[in-house]
Amino acid sequence: MGRRGLYALVLALASMLHALIPVCHGNNSARIMLIEELRTAPADRDVLAQVPKAQRHLWEYHDGRSINETLQSFTAIPVDITVAIKLIGFDGDGVNKVKVKEADFLRYLHGLHLNMHTPALEPELRNLAIQPRVHFQVSKAPVELTHKLAGALTSAVFAARSGKGPHVVTYVSHKVVDDVLAAEEREGASATSPGHGSSPSFTLYFLNLEPPSSTDYLYTYKENPSLVASGNWSEFRSCPGLLYASDQTTSGAGFAWVDMGAAPFSYGPLRGNQGQVFPHSLPHAANFQPNVASLAILPDLAATAASAIHHLAWPPLQHAKLALPRPSGASSLVIQVIHIHDTLAIPPQSLDRLAIQKELERALSGSAMTVDVRESFLSFSMCDLCVNAYTNALRVRTQRREGSTVAATSGQILDRLALHQTLSQYSEIIMAYAGVHEAQDVLPVFLFDLSMKDEALLLDGALKAAAFPDMVVAVATRANTAYTRFSCGYSARHINPTEVTREVLGAILQSAFGVAHIALRYHPASGTGWDYLWALGATPFGPLSDVSSISGATASTVRRNLAVVELDRQAGRIAAVLQGMSRLAPKGQWKQAVPSKDARNRLHARVNVAAIKIELAVMALSQGRNSDALRMARLLSHDASAMERFALRLESVLLAKMKCQGVTDWTVLLWPPAGSLLAVALAVWWRSRGARMRAEARYDKIY
Repeated sequence: MGRRGLYALVLALASMLHALIPVCHGNNSARIMLIEELRTAPADRDVLAQVPKAQRHLWEYHDGRSINETLQSFTAIPVDITVAIKLIGFDGDGVNKVKVKEADFLRYLHGLHLNMHTPALEPELRNLAIQPRVHFQVSKAPVELTHKLAGALTSAVFAARSGKGPHVVTYVSHKVVDDVLAAEEREGASATSPGHGSSPSFTLYFLNLEPPSSTDYLYTYKENPSLVASGNWSEFRSCPGLLYASDQTTSGAGFAWVDMGAAPFSYGPLRGNQGQVFPHSLPHAANFQPNVASLAILPDLAATAASAIHHLAWPPLQHAKLALPRPSGASSLVIQVIHIHDTLAIPPQSLDRLAIQKELERALSGSAMTVDVRESFLSFSMCDLCVNAYTNALRVRTQRREGSTVAATSGQILDRLALHQTLSQYSEIIMAYAGVHEAQDVLPVFLFDLSMKDEALLLDGALKAAAFPDMVVAVATRANTAYTRFSCGYSARHINPTEVTREVLGAILQSAFGVAHIALRYHPASGTGWDYLWALGATPFGPLSDVSSISGATASTVRRNLAVVELDRQAGRIAAVLQGMSRLAPKGQWKQAVPSKDARNRLHARVNVAAIKIELAVMALSQGRNSDALRMARLLSHDASAMERFALRLESVLLAKMKCQGVTDWTVLLWPPAGSLLAVALAVWWRSRGARMRAEARYDKIY
């Protein structure tokens, strides 16, 4: 090639680059402008519809993927979840002089191979399109934090030990550790800019501090100080423990901590039923030989981290039919508590409405969703249907007395399924009796307040409240105490039947927001199961705790459930449209499915904008900004609706045509008559042959 030809080639390449650069720059600038608009756009704004027509062509490009490849991005949405694990007291100065290297621990965490999904367990198991992928960040806490925790814990233990024997278990408040770690979390969040990619969605602390003077201690959860000072843990309202999922407000999904220097403890279902926690269920450095403790403890630490992920960071959904957003499109929900009482006068207070309102508002903070908890009272004397539902659900149960092999007790229980069946048939009538005439955006809570019953009456003999997709059912009596089939330190656990605030709060979380029981776990290989390791402290589920507040992890789960269900629903609508188009074009060619170029460009614009919204929603979920993820998922509904309208218009112009494949062969018209003549000839021949054979047979018989 000569100099002139080379010069011409350079000019051609330069002209091509000059033509391409503005297009790329235009697309990038349009993308940046759209992202900035989406960061602040309310959920009811269709951002693409407000883009000027002169700039809308920037979104009408085709990224080269087929219909089936584009469909895959809406049916499988990966979300990267970062879990930060911080080690305190693992530098050789804690229990058993354990010294852990971050790289060694990270290797065991990667060996977990967590097969994570986003399952909705009821009414039948269904995995949502969101597929979490867990990543770990392992680090050691600063020396200043270790010293601060050690000093606070030592002071609290010595203050609680005063006047007690050397071998008595000491009880300290969980706030001794929780306040220090919460301050550390807030300081770390303020140092990280909002939306920063490296911010974890959940943090788990492992503490291995040397106990002061080798004292055995456990943590209490919001107990009366005078009761704690007496040391009689059997009278505690909540079971003590050595871990806590914090209820303090921090970034992301909150944090939790496990103190492996505390005394081993057991709790959970009686008689070793599924989910019971034993003294060896949590790792303790003193259980290992000193020369191998630094490595031998790592698998147990990794297993505890996996448990925290399954129960706190990314738990399953109880169901995917959430109360918000409402089918009518409303973002507000009224929770109507109807006290159905057996007295003429209003019964004593058994539920704190304001406490439930406060916790639900905290769980929904930043999500643009609101709840309003209201109360009304309805007497048996004014509601025959209430009496009918109550009496139809009464059962008598005979069961073995706890701790005895020969003695049995009998008592009344309420069959929760029978109660729900009757109430669901007449719920609107009962609500009208109670003065509630608008039931469209209302979740009813039917609370049977039985002041004239001195014996404990529980749902199915075990529950004070039960959740259903359309309502919550609860019962309260004036009994002093009721024993459960749970133990705390090998002693039977008892509950107070007169107070149902905590249990109703948990049932509302299950019914309206799909929050699963804190002890419920799911794995694709083994299915559902129970593990009560984290059923202590700030949780409204189970009889092991009496704390009415919810942890930061549970509050984050409420917002996460709203986001993933909405994202799955809107992405499913788009996927249904793309799947229909793939049937029109078996090879996945857009031109074959949508012949019109203008219509195809408008469709590409919607798909491209929807892909960016999903990308932003996934980024928000990864960083624990679940409220932003919910807003982005609701913005996706505009693109889903536009694509559905486009599909309807496309369907209206489709015409059914029959097309013959190949060339026309007129000789096929000769085959039917020729075949008929041949069949007649064969039939005549066969008949004549048979007649001849019969004649020959008769001739042979004569001669």
